[in-house]
Amino acid sequence: MKKNFYLDVILFIAGLICIITGIMLDFHIIPGGREYHRIYREIHTYSGYVMAIGLIFHIVWHSSWIKNAFKQLKK
Repeated sequence: MKKNFYLDVILFIAGLICIITGIMLDFHIIPGGREYHRIYREIHTYSGYVMAIGLIFHIVWHSSWIKNAFKQLKK
């Protein structure tokens, strides 16, 4: 239970950062010059990496639930 909670918190924060920086990059609302643009792009990229790794952990930790859900669909 605890590991799921912490993983969900990490996924939420990484997702929020990725969404916010993605919107800022897409709409060009980054204060400062090119240096700040590069920093926001790196934050966006690495928060996406954290989300991808977290998603893998989430799927692995819930693999038994996923298997049971697919078994229920077959019936």
